[in-house]
Amino acid sequence: MTISTKALCAVLLAAAAYPAGMAIPPATAQEAPVAFDLPSRDLATTLRAVARQAGREILFADEDVRGRWSPAVRGRFTVEQAVRIAIGGSDLIVEEQAGALVVRVRPQEAGDEAKDITVTGTRIRGASGPSPVIVMTRRGLEEQGLPDMASVSRIIPQNFTGGQNPGVAGGGDQGGYNNINNSTTLNLRGLGSDATLTLLNGHRLPYDAVNQGVDISTIPLAALERIEVITDGASALYGSDAVGGVANLILRRDYDGLQTSARVGASTQGGNVQQQYSGVGGARWATGGFMAALDYSKATPIYADDRPYSRSLNPTQMIGTGSRQVSGVLTGHQDLASWVSFELDAQLADRRSRKGNTFSVTAPVTVFGQLSLPVVRSYAVTPLLRLRPGGGWEATLEMTDGDSDTVSTARRYINGNLQVGRSAYDNHLTNFEAGAEGPLARLPGGEVRLAFGGGYRRFRLDFNVRSTSAGVTRVTRDASERRESIFGYGELSVPLVGAANRMPFIEALRLSAAVRYESYKGIDAVATPKLGLVYAPHPDITLKYSWGRSFKIPTLQQVNQPREAILLDQSQFSPQPVPPLSAGSTVLLLAGGNPDLRAERATSSTLSVEVKPHFLAGLRIEASWFDIDYRGRIASGVSDYTTALTNPVAADFVLFAPSASLLQGLIAGAPLGLENQSGQAYDPAQVAAVVDSSLRNTAREHDRGVDLAIDYSAALRGGGRLQLAASASYLDARRQPVAGQPYEGRAGLIFTPPHFRAHGSASWQAGSVQLSAALNYVGSTLDNRFPQTETIGAFTTLDLSGAFRPSVRHGPLANIEFRLNVQNLLGEEPDPIRNSAAAAIPFDSTNQSPIGRFVSFSVTKQW
Repeated sequence: MTISTKALCAVLLAAAAYPAGMAIPPATAQEAPVAFDLPSRDLATTLRAVARQAGREILFADEDVRGRWSPAVRGRFTVEQAVRIAIGGSDLIVEEQAGALVVRVRPQEAGDEAKDITVTGTRIRGASGPSPVIVMTRRGLEEQGLPDMASVSRIIPQNFTGGQNPGVAGGGDQGGYNNINNSTTLNLRGLGSDATLTLLNGHRLPYDAVNQGVDISTIPLAALERIEVITDGASALYGSDAVGGVANLILRRDYDGLQTSARVGASTQGGNVQQQYSGVGGARWATGGFMAALDYSKATPIYADDRPYSRSLNPTQMIGTGSRQVSGVLTGHQDLASWVSFELDAQLADRRSRKGNTFSVTAPVTVFGQLSLPVVRSYAVTPLLRLRPGGGWEATLEMTDGDSDTVSTARRYINGNLQVGRSAYDNHLTNFEAGAEGPLARLPGGEVRLAFGGGYRRFRLDFNVRSTSAGVTRVTRDASERRESIFGYGELSVPLVGAANRMPFIEALRLSAAVRYESYKGIDAVATPKLGLVYAPHPDITLKYSWGRSFKIPTLQQVNQPREAILLDQSQFSPQPVPPLSAGSTVLLLAGGNPDLRAERATSSTLSVEVKPHFLAGLRIEASWFDIDYRGRIASGVSDYTTALTNPVAADFVLFAPSASLLQGLIAGAPLGLENQSGQAYDPAQVAAVVDSSLRNTAREHDRGVDLAIDYSAALRGGGRLQLAASASYLDARRQPVAGQPYEGRAGLIFTPPHFRAHGSASWQAGSVQLSAALNYVGSTLDNRFPQTETIGAFTTLDLSGAFRPSVRHGPLANIEFRLNVQNLLGEEPDPIRNSAAAAIPFDSTNQSPIGRFVSFSVTKQW
């Protein structure tokens, strides 16, 4: 599915539209007129010129304005007046929603929805899905002072920033740190980056490194139109990975002119000196257009001695990564005939990072530590044909080819002796997909519509892991693993009650059903349904409910991770069984992947209510309750191997008195053979037990909670505008390591998602000035790693941003914007934590950031 610029409209459009014609309404006292002098030309160019000159967002779909011509717009008008003149007496209407002006085709019947709109969370044009949708526009993010997608990931309350995120410092306990290449992946509900599906214009991207996450930081923010996030299981629509939700990064479809931007900034306490340069250019003509964006960014590391709370570490320890990245995006569209058009999306990126971890507080990283130097190169290309055979039907044919190649060089120093490791992970994706959508029949409540499609996907992960010490190179892993899947889906939308047959307490009632079948050769075959209900008892109130099943296929890393056979002395296990193991006996520990892994499965339910009171235009309130039952999670059945011999939770994974033939087979299955760490020669007769800690479908998670969002937009006297937004999320999560055993907390604890997260913002604009403030709140967590528990305090930051656009129409200061940003204005610092190792990072970097107060200045020029 390819998403057009209409997608945001489906979320923002009001239930009723007012007519638009040639008549120009009188200017209100709340809006200041602007002087326009625009010639007659194609409508898209005129609308963009009005938006640029007035500093307002005007949203419209490419298909709605394609081939239309605008009359000249000359004189002093409000922005809405100018837009009404531009659209003339056509079938277009203009509405104001969430601070933006939305231009769309007038519905055929009062109350009908626009038929060409497709929103993330449904494949039916003209229908909003039964799941809540979070929408963030590029302009709104820029007004908050956010420069890139990595920053965006930190302001979504439903997202957990632990795991695969460049803000996570060090390794060990820090949320299962495995970010070898400084990427940023979304981790909705804290279920893991591989349980959140990330799309670009509705299509998949190649996975990043060894996990099934997608690196969003490679997409320049300047290339985006908006971001849509559904925090609900959606495998019935999109397939594997969509357990925690789906994020769809929607690009600008084209651009008229050239815009350049430069930004510099730094943390006031030291380190993190950033510079960023970007450009967006393109052109538009009657039958098509294109947009190209290029972004260059660079950031210096933050060292331990830059912050007072980390000065106990060695000064060469980095608590913030240094990086340099170049990324680009190209997108375009062209009508080939009245019934067919061609679209293209392309993306590429190159990032180089530097990260140092010391193993001691007294020795620098080049004596006792590791310096990691990852290089990531990625690309993705998606050509698409959009067919309009008639009868309201539309079909698409698309193909995606993409690759993400990570090569990480690790320079490991042990007492000054250098060992060089090289880890290469190359992910390749090939995806073919065809789909169609259109009406089946008309009911009194509206059109019954059907979407269906299918396709073939192939992805591959190449491993090459080696190390060199004293001139000798040892290859520990060299393999190429691939996976293929075929899939088919269908979705049906049935409007039982609409504008034509509404009745008391039933303004609208729509049912939806979707199902998807996906078969992964040699792994699993899964069918996932989803049912939805949208009910409006009042024009101001909409209730939504969804129930569905989702799944996540095992990652290639999980399936193909090498098996390990490690021989340990019995003294490393405590407490001992009764009777205790005899002195001199050993235990064989098995670890690694498992070729018999199956798909993880989840059942999700979401109930939401949205209120848009007619007596207070511009206000929207939405509250949602969610429940996720996630079964067959891939994990080790033995969380702590040292207690496995007596822990009843691990009883199913311990075998006492193994036979010599069994031991021989287990050791033969380990590519590196037996790793003898027992301090004595291997003797099968002395092996008292086998502990199997390899991965398997053994864990279960249960997440539930509440989301709340409030938005308000209003015009102020004198032409100003005020926009307020707030969102919060409460999460209660539990994990059962093995079936039949007690659940453990997975939220509100150190290195896990907090129970509460919230984000609020306020933006004011009047004339040439725009100001905004944002508050970010990360709730407290409990450190239960030691006999005496401690509370880690909440982390709250205040951000300010201000912009000035000179009111000149000619010369070097025309169409230029100066912006000053201050993030974490009050200099909030992470709470210190206890660690058993002196060299461990002294704060929870999965939830709290060491960036500190950060000040930046940017200049943006429209040419």
